[in-house]
Amino acid sequence: MRRLLMLLPALLAACGPNAAPPAASAPAAKVTGAVPEAALATLTLTDAATTRLGIETTQVERRRIAATRSLGGEILPAGGTQVTVTAPVAGTLSAEAPTPVVGAPLASGAPVLTLIPLAPAERDVRVEAERLVAEAVGRQEMMAKRAQRARQLAQDGSGSIRASEEAAADLAVADAALAAARERLALAARGVSASGAIRLTSPRAGVLRALHANAGQTVAAGVPLFDVVGLDTVWLRVPVFAGDLEALDRRAPVEVVALGAAASAGGRTATPIAAPPTADLATAGVDLFYSLANRDASLRPGQRVSVRVPLTAGGEHLVVPRGAVLFDALGGTWVYEARGDGVFARQRITLIDTIGETAVLGQGPAPGTRVVTTGAAELFGTEFGVGK
Repeated sequence: MRRLLMLLPALLAACGPNAAPPAASAPAAKVTGAVPEAALATLTLTDAATTRLGIETTQVERRRIAATRSLGGEILPAGGTQVTVTAPVAGTLSAEAPTPVVGAPLASGAPVLTLIPLAPAERDVRVEAERLVAEAVGRQEMMAKRAQRARQLAQDGSGSIRASEEAAADLAVADAALAAARERLALAARGVSASGAIRLTSPRAGVLRALHANAGQTVAAGVPLFDVVGLDTVWLRVPVFAGDLEALDRRAPVEVVALGAAASAGGRTATPIAAPPTADLATAGVDLFYSLANRDASLRPGQRVSVRVPLTAGGEHLVVPRGAVLFDALGGTWVYEARGDGVFARQRITLIDTIGETAVLGQGPAPGTRVVTTGAAELFGTEFGVGK
């Protein structure tokens, strides 16, 4: 009790109006020397330095840009351009002539393989055709002489006109039989040699894509032997997420660029086509198909490419030349604003897309602001101490 009475005056003093406030807690973090982006360093160059660096500027513009989206695509053989040649009869592939290697270009009618039929009847196709032609020639000559005699007798009055007409009709039949026999011989000679071997040729101009059998191998009738594909025109398959399908302009042409191509490299134009509808259940993707000219055969089936597909919605955006955009070590994008009298200030931008030599910005300097195009990289190096 006595101790409580002694502490009471101290407690009353602490709760009084003159009591000292508690000490404030220290901040968790302390930042010193903070510099906002608006106060970044500016570069001031002399006229001589500006000339030596070759500084050129242009104005920031606002344009209506057709929005696009970059997607992956796959090159495919165009529909109907791949032909598979099969063995017409059972036989053995001959090694008399060298077989073209896979990937070699082939002209229409170029020999690829030689097949020696197993059945004697197949080997004698050309011989039988030659025999039929010889018979037709002899019959036609005999009918021609008979028709000439009957016509002469009718003119002399010692023969009937009916006999002359019948002889002329028999000659016409013999002429038709001879023409048919010669056509059969031409067909047989085109595919069968004098020894009975059948030459298997390329049915069209293209590239030997696959070889399913080699010389010395015995094959059955109907077995695939080789594939020939034409690559003058190829198809482009672009898988698209089903949820994004309505956002794409599926009737507009697309731009195709090879993977790893230089930024300044131009693309190729592919046009949409009607193709069998395909989709992928695992990825919820829907395939779009385009036709693409490939006369130089630089695009190959199975090759992956980058495809720029237009969107249905577009809008106005800030644009600057592609050469004005700089990238820092962390992937940030910048431009240098020219403020006059050799003063240049680095400004952050948001890069949305690049279309050819034009960079589309989501955020950047106001329209009309002059930015550095030629010499921007030199200014970047000068600011960080590695320039001229």
